[in-house]
Amino acid sequence: MTRVTLRRLVIDSCCTLNLLATRREVEIAQSLGVLLLDTEKVSREPMFLSTPPDKDGIRGKENTSTIRLRTAGCLETHALDSDALIDAFVACAERIKDTDASCIALAGVLQIPLMTDDRKERKVATDIFPGIELVSTLDLVHDAASMLGWSKDELTRVAVDLRWRGNFAPPKRDPRGDWYLTLLAGAGISAP
Repeated sequence: MTRVTLRRLVIDSCCTLNLLATRREVEIAQSLGVLLLDTEKVSREPMFLSTPPDKDGIRGKENTSTIRLRTAGCLETHALDSDALIDAFVACAERIKDTDASCIALAGVLQIPLMTDDRKERKVATDIFPGIELVSTLDLVHDAASMLGWSKDELTRVAVDLRWRGNFAPPKRDPRGDWYLTLLAGAGISAP
């Protein structure tokens, strides 16, 4: 039996939550043939999603987990276990919080894409690793929707879940931001 080589991609905490918020995390990862990598620092963070607003506009929190991604073989934790990784982590941690620094270091040293929507994290990553490839939440959702042939209703449900459960607002410079906002508008949700 031939093992398929998956495209490796380092994912930060916020993008992990965004992916979980879609309720389609395994389907998205598998459709794109990606193996998501997080770090020990990221994997130990408590994870919560938000609930949609109730009739009074009150939102709650609910626990979530990466267990489905891990069980499906779509997410693995990679240790910062070499001198190069540790040195890169220290350099990044001088400029950004440890969880984000660990992701930048892992992606930069392994020379694989970094999935983050955070402007500061993207800036630090490109400063320290000028050739690093950056991927956004909306990149993954858009590409998976195309690959899976989601209907407009399915795509709208994913966008609504991403908005409310993930508290997601597209980064200002995300080229797919208008696409996402249009989906939300179609569901009667104003821009975050």
